[in-house]
Amino acid sequence: MKTILALLFLVPSVTFAEDLKLLCKGEEAKYLEEDPGSKEVTTKVIGIQLYEEGMRLNGEWFDNKSDLTEDYFLERSYVKSKDNITGVRNFSTNALIEGREIQTAKIDKVKINIITNDIFWTHEFNRIDKTNAEANTIYAFRKNFQGKCK
Repeated sequence: MKTILALLFLVPSVTFAEDLKLLCKGEEAKYLEEDPGSKEVTTKVIGIQLYEEGMRLNGEWFDNKSDLTEDYFLERSYVKSKDNITGVRNFSTNALIEGREIQTAKIDKVKINIITNDIFWTHEFNRIDKTNAEANTIYAFRKNFQGKCK
């Protein structure tokens, strides 16, 4: 009985055993979509932990699961081939603020070329007023990271 319990405790840690850690150095450009003059470019290093079933990139988890509640929608995807790793994360939520229907959406897309060690990560954050028939963008923030991984 003790052997079976010990195996049960070890199975989850084996399943999520870390395959690889990457450090990626590159340029990150941040800007407000409606204000190209707001663009800031900095050199940055990000960390990525790769697993068989997913990856963690700067605290964000990418795998092949979705979550839908009455408060939010979260859809993630993760594909690992011999040449590339791709991950996508879509999160959205709706709120009623001062009588207006406001949607907040956050989208992350990552592509890592395993052969060249190139990475491209784009992050979008949008806040949209959907009260009327025509949606009105309140805030649109973008962040792009492009670099090399080791």
